[in-house]
Amino acid sequence: MNPENSPSAVAAPRLTRGEFLGASAKGLGALALLSAVPAVSATSSGTLSSVSSPANEPVCDLREFVRWIITEFEPTVRLPGGAGRYARSPGQTATELYGVADMACNLYTLGELRPSEKERAEWLAAFQEFQNPDTGWLREKDPTHDPLHNTAFALAAMQLLDLTPRHPVRMDAKYADIRGFLETIDWRKEVYLGSHRGAGIGSIYALVPELGTPAWFAEYFKFCDSLFDPNNGLMGRDKPPGGDFDQIGGTFHYHFLYNHFNRQMPYPEKRIDTVLRLQQPDGYWHPTNHLWMMIDPMYLMTRTLRQSPHRFADVQECVRRMMRVLVRDVYSAEGRSQLLAGKMAAHSLTAALSIAAEAQQFLGVHEVITEKPLKLVLDRRPFI
Repeated sequence: MNPENSPSAVAAPRLTRGEFLGASAKGLGALALLSAVPAVSATSSGTLSSVSSPANEPVCDLREFVRWIITEFEPTVRLPGGAGRYARSPGQTATELYGVADMACNLYTLGELRPSEKERAEWLAAFQEFQNPDTGWLREKDPTHDPLHNTAFALAAMQLLDLTPRHPVRMDAKYADIRGFLETIDWRKEVYLGSHRGAGIGSIYALVPELGTPAWFAEYFKFCDSLFDPNNGLMGRDKPPGGDFDQIGGTFHYHFLYNHFNRQMPYPEKRIDTVLRLQQPDGYWHPTNHLWMMIDPMYLMTRTLRQSPHRFADVQECVRRMMRVLVRDVYSAEGRSQLLAGKMAAHSLTAALSIAAEAQQFLGVHEVITEKPLKLVLDRRPFI
């Protein structure tokens, strides 16, 4: 999970995900309260209508957005040399890990990842450009994320293609003591930033079964369980009783691992209450992190509802509001032209499509409209 910006109603710095997380680790201060966004709806072309949707019948028609991805965006990041060779953003001329892996995610979400055996071999060759044969880890050429995030994200993308890396993934002895490793994360100030490592290691062990043991995962989840605050249902230490966005982003990264292993997070009702309360007046949860801090809170709410049907109607309206905002700011022609032109456009697209896929599951295909059902990558593997 990454540039996380979308155009907003007010000027805001455009940060890559790495820049955002680095800034948040130093403390971003109080979140700005932005002006409320009026309810809007999408027309069949994917642009906004001036007329709000009828009550309880919002429409988010993404058919034109999906066609744009397939016919316009994908060709601009595809590079010569065979299937799977992708840049991170239009105009770039070198393959990069968060181009190859993200486009595998995006094509899978759209139901367009159907390679022949020859193409699967070409995808594997594209991934292998980034693997260290000594460690088995996959690393970016131009780093934007922690190496654990690199490796987990790449392995998760390869799983969509039923591929395994050519060289075995090896882990240092320090990772065997998972409690000791997780204690190196700053659970007071860097729950979100630290989750790239904490959830990254859990996902690597899940994606490479020979690495993990039942005892290792039992200790992993025992430690994670101990970090949930009964006041807000989110992970962290010495956090505000009402929770904060750092906890939302961090807890999300562990939530998909809990789901993968069919485990339940503690304090479900408190978690839903907290995430709903922290939504800002403009529909977002953070003034600059407009994409990844959208999938994070939505997934926390919708998947927690499967455990406890707490405030179901409130979550429905919250998700509908989110989708109306994103139709305006991201899925529209104007929104995507600004958003997806950044350094890591393919990664931003992964966030945008994952939001739509989860919203479609939750609200139904009559409210989030596509020609084919969207498939959330997290339902197949535990990392994003």
